[in-house]
Amino acid sequence: MTDVDRLEVQLLSEQLARMRGMLFGYSDLFFRRIRDWAIVTIALLVLASSGAFPTAVAFVPFIVPFAFLETAYLFFYTVFARRYAERLERRINTVTGVEALVAHRLEAAYFYPPDAPKIAALSAGHPLGMVSVSTIGYTLGAGILWAAGFSGLVAFAEGQGGLTGLLPAGAVLWTTTIAGYLVWSFLTRHDEARLLRELDRWEDAVSR
Repeated sequence: MTDVDRLEVQLLSEQLARMRGMLFGYSDLFFRRIRDWAIVTIALLVLASSGAFPTAVAFVPFIVPFAFLETAYLFFYTVFARRYAERLERRINTVTGVEALVAHRLEAAYFYPPDAPKIAALSAGHPLGMVSVSTIGYTLGAGILWAAGFSGLVAFAEGQGGLTGLLPAGAVLWTTTIAGYLVWSFLTRHDEARLLRELDRWEDAVSR
């Protein structure tokens, strides 16, 4: 390799280390946020059912969709880090002439193929894989919590009357808006498509 090649590999390796660190950091934060929101939601349901704070149930159908929105935002960072790391590894392999970095291929085989349609980590390319099934499990668990909260909210709203009676409709609107946007965003992959176009431009530029 020339000195220029060595410098390029060094710079790319430093970027790769950053992306791998980002992938770990946001993956860790993603699962910690799921845990934290689950604890908050269950605590609110317990407070409401115990009679200590009956109005606590009203927050649950609004918190669960917000938790989905926040964790989807964190998941988007993991997608960014993984796609960029893939291109960095491929470029380093090209410059060095050795297929030494294969983590991107292992991730595609072990987790899910990045180009396959997906909703969060539920991938059409690996629907029975651990990541896909775990995503279904988390979604069903959240759905159960939301349903419990919504049932309590309806009972609470009926007992209060007035504008409080609009809360169930508000919860449904809030939930369907967030769920609809997230499904649309993942299926159209509009953000990821822009990222891939920029990565394609970068690859074209450095390969000249």
